[in-house]
Amino acid sequence: MRYLEVRRHSRRVPPNQNLSPEGVDMARRLGEETGHFDEVVTSPLPRCTQTAVAMGYAISQTINELAGVDGLGESFPQMESLNWKLGYRVFSEQLAFLPELTNFVSKQARIWRDIVERVPEGGRALLITHGGGYLDGTAVYCLPAADHHAWGEYSDCCEGIRLSYMNVEFTSAELLRIK
Repeated sequence: MRYLEVRRHSRRVPPNQNLSPEGVDMARRLGEETGHFDEVVTSPLPRCTQTAVAMGYAISQTINELAGVDGLGESFPQMESLNWKLGYRVFSEQLAFLPELTNFVSKQARIWRDIVERVPEGGRALLITHGGGYLDGTAVYCLPAADHHAWGEYSDCCEGIRLSYMNVEFTSAELLRIK
């Protein structure tokens, strides 16, 4: 078994790409709780790299594709078609009807698999990325049979999901919420 922890970046004040002072503090507190990772991967955008550093981690790799087509990590295909009030559920209910979004999350999922496959058996990887389709939609895609209704609202800053990975597939998930 291997594990991939995927977190949304910490707080910023848009359009600023850098973390706010509150965001730095939030990431520092989170880093005190998370333990060791064999790999730490981020989107190349400052809000993601700064989150990993504030958590106390050296970054193993940044991946440009994690910033999306716009290069800003702020949009993804067909996002205007989603009812955000539904949280994770919106992706489980609508991915089948939104082919461009499905294509996007499938590419993100391939990146996730590549990351987790690099860690040793029993190892852990951390990915700092963006919300919406980047994190929530991709998590739904990785575990299509999960009870997405129970997952609740989409991930807020520093929140995310811990996925178990075995025999070339993700097998279970634990939602990671900030108290």
